[in-house]
Amino acid sequence: MKKIVVIGGGAAGMMAAVAAATQNKDAQVTVVTGDRLPYRRPAIPALIAGYITALEGAAIFSRETLARYDIKLISPAKAESIDTKSKTITIQTDTKKENLPYDATVIATGGHPMIPKISGADKKGVCTFTTYESAAEIVEIAKTVSSAVIIGAGFIALEIAEALMHKKLDVYFNVRSRILRKLLEDDLSAMLSRKFEQQGLKMLTGETISKIGGNAGVKYVIHKGRKIETGLVVMGAGVKPNVALAEQSGIELGTTGAIKVDNHMQTSIPDIYAAGDCAESLDLGTESFTYTPVGSIGAGTGRIAGANAAGAGQTAKGFLRAQADEILGLQIFSIGHSTTTAKEVGLKVNVYDLHPPQTNEKTPIKNSFEAAKILTDSNDNIVGAQLIAQKGGSQFTSQLYKAVVDRENRKKFLEQFNSPRAKITELFLQTVTSGDQAEGPGEYKALNLADIANDKKIS
Repeated sequence: MKKIVVIGGGAAGMMAAVAAATQNKDAQVTVVTGDRLPYRRPAIPALIAGYITALEGAAIFSRETLARYDIKLISPAKAESIDTKSKTITIQTDTKKENLPYDATVIATGGHPMIPKISGADKKGVCTFTTYESAAEIVEIAKTVSSAVIIGAGFIALEIAEALMHKKLDVYFNVRSRILRKLLEDDLSAMLSRKFEQQGLKMLTGETISKIGGNAGVKYVIHKGRKIETGLVVMGAGVKPNVALAEQSGIELGTTGAIKVDNHMQTSIPDIYAAGDCAESLDLGTESFTYTPVGSIGAGTGRIAGANAAGAGQTAKGFLRAQADEILGLQIFSIGHSTTTAKEVGLKVNVYDLHPPQTNEKTPIKNSFEAAKILTDSNDNIVGAQLIAQKGGSQFTSQLYKAVVDRENRKKFLEQFNSPRAKITELFLQTVTSGDQAEGPGEYKALNLADIANDKKIS
């Protein structure tokens, strides 16, 4: 019986476990995680807002589901070391230390929150955002304060800001450059900032908070010389790969600082795979390995790593970033490259405004979107797309996603996008937006879109 051990209980780890169990039904699959129960990190803002009141509500898979796949869960437990010669993993639980044998293992240890170097960042009242325990701390502090400062630029930081606004706190959002810098172009970021401010989110831009003041706990922050009273500061500035276990085991790291893998998700040591926020992944557009800590890519890499640990022999041709969220009533979609990420991988791009398709009467269809962009490479093929809408935005994203996956020619795409069939689209949009159903793009739409595309890129 093949013994497969997955280290980590996030999206990548759990997808790896299920993929391994599905690929080889005779295998013994074990998940080792420091969490009491594997849960979705993107659910943390919902925990803070109170939409989810217990860890079980954020679970990726219940224990009953894992039992159906015959997956053994060891939690809470820490994998302390991997002996690659004897093929054993030393784990520590609350009660004992033991050596766990493996034939193949998947490292899915995720990422650590990035903490900016700010004076006073170690004070009580300064919280991170990546664990259930940190979410619980934020909830407790929020009960006793009237304002909060969020430091970050991405979706989860914005979601936490929105969650605290719902708790009637005055919320300041600090970003050194601009919000969603890696996901959106400058003018789209600026548009969102204006709209968020109109809804009460107080933007602190241009430079990072220079000081967090107070005695035992947080009392204020300093931004551009201005003193802002607060009792809660949330560090939401992103993550860095958790590679300590891999380094101890002699596993090679890539140029990004994350675990180096090949397109089978195998590391430099045979029978050890890596996936998720701790590892690099192959970019679909450039065929270069990058560090992209995004849920859809984590799930995709985990699925391939787990299947290959069980003997599948799958080859990933590349992964495409797809992120979607709804913040303060605005749907935001970002697919593929932005100018920021394109520059990071040496890809030259052109940016074009995308206007809503027109009806047969040559007027924009109703309930479409507020702004959108497409990005093309030197051959005028689409490598990225961004869209902002109040509602109905997801009706366009499947078409945009397909265009990015297939690197469709811009002119050909626009011909189809503006075809007379748009009239049918308008009628459909009026139907789906006329009722009481609220559309929530969120992480799962992005995950589903990514699954469809990335599945096509596996041989």
